[in-house]
Amino acid sequence: MDESEGKDAAEQAMKDGYAFLQSGAYEQSLASFTRAEDLFGEAGDRRRQAKASTNKALVLVQLQRFDEAIAGFKEALKHFEEEDEFIRVAEQWGNVGSVHRDMGLPDEAIEHYEEALTIYRELGLRERAADQCTNIAYARFMKKEYAEALRWYREALSLYIETGSEEKRGLTAENVARLEAALEEPAE
Repeated sequence: MDESEGKDAAEQAMKDGYAFLQSGAYEQSLASFTRAEDLFGEAGDRRRQAKASTNKALVLVQLQRFDEAIAGFKEALKHFEEEDEFIRVAEQWGNVGSVHRDMGLPDEAIEHYEEALTIYRELGLRERAADQCTNIAYARFMKKEYAEALRWYREALSLYIETGSEEKRGLTAENVARLEAALEEPAE
């Protein structure tokens, strides 16, 4: 298979992966994204290989194969770093954090969310930074660190207000109000 055929086959594997994913056929989707990842790697297209790795890892999360998902996100992260695609790097850190959250490991989740947050702040992407603040807040909540969770939700709220993200602002404001009310209740 020449380079052109390899890239065409990789593109088709990506399309197949999306189609299988849409229909809920996760194992077939995983196989297609894995094929695309391999073919893009053989063609030396690191950027598209990283996208296939990300898609593969997202499917692995659906299958609750968390350790493999983390490995996939980290593989994608490496390739995105090589291509200086820092937004995508931050997305991968956030994905790794969310897998750790889903595994019930809030300390690890926070560590990775903070990596993403740092990048988004450096890039001036305030709404994405706010998203990471809410992720950190939730992980703090998981740890029963309610005052710290409230602090992070408030930071996210101020960023959502600045960016005009009304839906996210509303949801975060509800979390702030609930947490404030719970913290004001006297302990029994």
